[in-house]
Amino acid sequence: MQNLYPYAQIIHLFCAIIFVGYLFFDVIILRAASKKMPSELAQKAKQAIGSVAIRIMPICLLLLVLTGGMMMSSWVGSKAGGYFETNLQIAFMIKFCLAMVIVAAVIVNLSCKFIFKRPSPLGNIHPIALTLAVAIVLLAKVMFMV
Repeated sequence: MQNLYPYAQIIHLFCAIIFVGYLFFDVIILRAASKKMPSELAQKAKQAIGSVAIRIMPICLLLLVLTGGMMMSSWVGSKAGGYFETNLQIAFMIKFCLAMVIVAAVIVNLSCKFIFKRPSPLGNIHPIALTLAVAIVLLAKVMFMV
């Protein structure tokens, strides 16, 4: 696994940039830009962007989860001495829980859209996903400092 760690880390970093960047664009930039254009045009822009994102972002999230799990196995678990024994492991487990909230919300939304063919009960998850993603990024930097 240690031989694959640097490759997993690079893939994870690029996927995180894409994922958080898209969330930032959707929640902050597109929302503000939509207020400065006719509502019909704003709706068309959101639909066009969403039709592309719906094909890319689930794959990006899957790669984030897989590479994150690969890297996590080096720092957390029975081979690493436990799950909550060090501050690094505690930060990692908090990151894991936050990431699983995002994953669960995405699964619910995609299931409602493609399987059940009805609106998601969660509504627009992007603002909360962005908030959680920012917390995950901060924990990623802090966990090696504590």
